[in-house]
Amino acid sequence: MHLLSCRLQRVRQHLDLQLSFGRQLTLVGGVNESGKSTLVEALHKTLFLRSTATGRGVEELRSRTHGGLPEVELCFAAQGERWTLRKRFAGAGGTCQLSNQKGQALSGPAAEDELARLLGLEGPIEGRRIAQLPERWAHLWVRQGDAGFNPLEGKPESYDYERLLQQLQSKTDLGTLQSPLDRQVVEQLQQRLGQVFTPTGRVKAGSALAQVLQREQECLEDLNGAKQQLLELEQAMERLGAIAERLHCIDQDLRPALLRERELEQQQQLLQAELEPVLLQRQTLEQQQKQQQELKRTQQEQQQEQLRLQQQLKQALEQDALKTEQQQKQEQQIAAAQQQLQTLRTQQEGVRQRLDLLQLRRERQQLEAHQQEMNRLQSEANRLKQTLSQLPPIDAEQVRGLRRAEQALAQAQARLEAMATSIEVLQSNQAITLADEAIQAGEKRQLNSITELQVGAGVRLRVSPGGGDALPQAQAQLERCRQDCERLTQQLGAANSEAAEAIEQQRRSLERDLSDLRTAAKAIPWSGLSERLSALLPRQQDLEQAISLDRQEGLPSDPTALEELDTQLRQTIQQQSSALDQQLQQHQQQRQQEQAQSRQLEQCRNRLEQLAGSLAMVEQRLQQESTPASVEQLQHLEQDVKERRAVLAAMESERKTLQQQRQGSVGALQLLEQLNQEKELLLNERGQNEQRCASLGAQNPSAQLELAQARWENVQQERQTQEREANALQLLQEHFHQAQAELANRYSEPLCSALNPYLGALLPTGAEKALLAFNPKHGFQQLQLLQDSQAYDFARLSGGMREQFAGALRLAMAEVLMGAYDGALPLVFDDAFTNTDRQRLDPLQAMLQRGMEQGIQIILLSCHPEDYQNVLGWAQKSPLQSLEGANGVEVTLSR
Repeated sequence: MHLLSCRLQRVRQHLDLQLSFGRQLTLVGGVNESGKSTLVEALHKTLFLRSTATGRGVEELRSRTHGGLPEVELCFAAQGERWTLRKRFAGAGGTCQLSNQKGQALSGPAAEDELARLLGLEGPIEGRRIAQLPERWAHLWVRQGDAGFNPLEGKPESYDYERLLQQLQSKTDLGTLQSPLDRQVVEQLQQRLGQVFTPTGRVKAGSALAQVLQREQECLEDLNGAKQQLLELEQAMERLGAIAERLHCIDQDLRPALLRERELEQQQQLLQAELEPVLLQRQTLEQQQKQQQELKRTQQEQQQEQLRLQQQLKQALEQDALKTEQQQKQEQQIAAAQQQLQTLRTQQEGVRQRLDLLQLRRERQQLEAHQQEMNRLQSEANRLKQTLSQLPPIDAEQVRGLRRAEQALAQAQARLEAMATSIEVLQSNQAITLADEAIQAGEKRQLNSITELQVGAGVRLRVSPGGGDALPQAQAQLERCRQDCERLTQQLGAANSEAAEAIEQQRRSLERDLSDLRTAAKAIPWSGLSERLSALLPRQQDLEQAISLDRQEGLPSDPTALEELDTQLRQTIQQQSSALDQQLQQHQQQRQQEQAQSRQLEQCRNRLEQLAGSLAMVEQRLQQESTPASVEQLQHLEQDVKERRAVLAAMESERKTLQQQRQGSVGALQLLEQLNQEKELLLNERGQNEQRCASLGAQNPSAQLELAQARWENVQQERQTQEREANALQLLQEHFHQAQAELANRYSEPLCSALNPYLGALLPTGAEKALLAFNPKHGFQQLQLLQDSQAYDFARLSGGMREQFAGALRLAMAEVLMGAYDGALPLVFDDAFTNTDRQRLDPLQAMLQRGMEQGIQIILLSCHPEDYQNVLGWAQKSPLQSLEGANGVEVTLSR
């Protein structure tokens, strides 16, 4: 596969750029910002990006200086055919067309799929997957700034990994190093292990092994919980027995000491119970006195509030009457303004109807003119079609075929005449016959076959023309050419090629005139022309009827005056509408204020009614509760309380005396308090342990323990089975990879064999070689350069050496891959050797020269094209041509 030519239209700074690519080398030179990288990017996206893609990938191709959408045409050779690809990037409206010399033409998704098949890909890149675009042919498409990257460090898909392996396998004498069955086994092992383990080697969440481990952990937790539950139950039962024994001992120690204390407490409680009803009755009488005082205070406050509200109600009624009168005046003003505004709108409606009628008349005149023009164009087109149908269907190719047939007939006649013999009678006094036909003096004959010549009565001659056996062949060829000419003239209906060409030119002129008529017809809005014209008539009649019913007089008939009047009316209506809106807003605000004031008046009246009712109830309660008996009863209760409290004070004095007697032994008292506290704590603990035993004993702890033990043992066996299976798969994969690794170096040897000649051209000392490792799982790795018995990693080389080493590797990969692409591949370098010094330019060009000798098509873009004159001179097989592109892009290429 190699590129032939391209044409960029409206792509960034390029309005129209056409290029032809040499079979071996194409050198593109230009200053910075002249559009070299744009050319590379446009070609790459044309090959790999879907034409209907949207987003950043398409926006980057759009021109900011030239109108229109980006369009690229690319010609290339693939699978023994010449293909032409046209893509127009317009988002969802993008187009793709693909055709070849055999007449196969595809468009849309079918063209995209066929292009992907020719390039050996699954399909084009969608707009949402634009991030994957740089990975397409990354080993062949060296973008500016990426020349120093190792092409083998990317994803295997970025350097055509599968085809590279196939081509390397075909170059080794060991046959297939990795068969399809091997790949199927590797994929199945990887799939099985991927279901169990993550890429980092951990057990994968959700796998069967992870589920078994989770169940094992849960069963172990259940087993430990059952053991702990049984142990807690046994401990709680033992603690209950100890608590019962200790409580019995404490009760025996405290009974004599507390007997007297309890007796004293019971007497105090009895006296206190007798005192509480008396205190409650006294408290009730005191509350009644307080309520009477509170009622009197409330009565005074409500009387003051009633007087204040009556004054406010009187003032509000006076203001309400005044505002009602103002509101009536304002409503009259608003009604007058609305009437005036309606009059202006009616006048404006009349003006608008007259303007619409004028507009409809103009539109009708324009549609009628369009219809007349459309009828004329249709009539002219019918005439051209009739004239065209009367002419024979002759095209330029048929004319060229007839001309070639006439030329072949003329050549056959000339060849036959060259072989024939001429006889001319200059003077004779005897009768001369040629093939029994008399010849007169001055007559000339041509002989194409053996003929008898007789002079007089006694002379007979046999004349044989030259050419030998070729003469019959020339005659047969002449007859075939004559038949071909007659057949073509009969087919075309023309006497000769000149007549056929005149007919073809006349047909082409008629078709061109017909195309011009179609173009002119497109400029006329013919769609629905009659329907729109028919729809205008009822509208015009309705407007004329409405205007006739309108009694407005004095309106101008001039459109300009009507428009000025319409503008004045619109402004006046707008001003009066604004003023009316303000009046309505003010009126609404006043209405809202009146409503609020009415609500306040209503609330005031309601409050006055409530106050009148409340004052009546307060007066009634004061009359009912003000009795002299309650005062005397309160004095009697006060005396009773004093007497009972004196008795309680005497009993309290007696209790203190008993306590002082008990305090004779401080140690015994402290022991008694400690025993009381311990008893309370033990009682609480006994209740908790009884509840704990009841909870733990709800189910059989021993049975639960045995069931948890059995579940744990079963899940252990299942986990061991899963682990043995996973370990077996890992061991099988390890052995399989080990067996593959023994043959893996066979992949790197053919690639290094292809790479070392390029390094030999680049580094003439011959001591430098490439080292490369291969991993069946991860692909090619550990690219190194061997110099003076010392291996240097690719990343440790200098910037210039990385560019050159990577360029040699790309050339070697392209050379290996050419077998899968009809023996040719394009390799694009966009300013790829910017860090290369001058001393290394000649070896670099020798390396590129070797790539061209192997059949690689090299496209080189550089700001300094003069640096590559040596390799350009080697590639020159005919005079070079220079093409001047947009923005000073100079393209120099070999044919």
